[in-house]
Amino acid sequence: MLGFRASRMKPLVDRAKEGRANPSGIPVLYVGTTVRTAISEVRPWVGANVSLATCKLLSPLRVLDLSLGHGKSSLSGSIFSYILGVKELTAQQKEKAVWTDIDNAFSTPVTRSDDKANYAPTQILAELFRSAGYDAIAYKSHFGDEGYNIAISDLDSVDVVSCAPYQVKTINIIAEQVNNAWYKTSS
Repeated sequence: MLGFRASRMKPLVDRAKEGRANPSGIPVLYVGTTVRTAISEVRPWVGANVSLATCKLLSPLRVLDLSLGHGKSSLSGSIFSYILGVKELTAQQKEKAVWTDIDNAFSTPVTRSDDKANYAPTQILAELFRSAGYDAIAYKSHFGDEGYNIAISDLDSVDVVSCAPYQVKTINIIAEQVNNAWYKTSS
């Protein structure tokens, strides 16, 4: 297997599929900052062949980093106290809670079977960020602690400099039971 050619590694302008940061027909380039993140984000199976491009920025990008509240709940700490009526929130605490929820909306994995309408809130936010002058949105991946996903709206600001084929050898799933099991009773 050879890696795909450079033109295949960017979204097709006339056939862009919808994603977390774009509706159908509006191309956005999704990149991962690590090999593991990039490959994990395509939800491969063991034995799947994946082409992975290395890209180079042709011009500086104005990137909005949404990762500051990654993995946290906006309902923890002060926010929870506010909900219970124990104390008032400062403007900074309210803003932090909103950005935490925005990060979680972008970072939470979806499956191929999820309704594409679930993308609408993040697509609207992404368009708002684009209209505010941001060229890209960075958010943490739930597939590994080190990696980020970056959704780049200006396809011409990125050049594909190489492409290599990878084959998925294993998928590491770590799980724990989170609730009691149910048992069928005899009738």
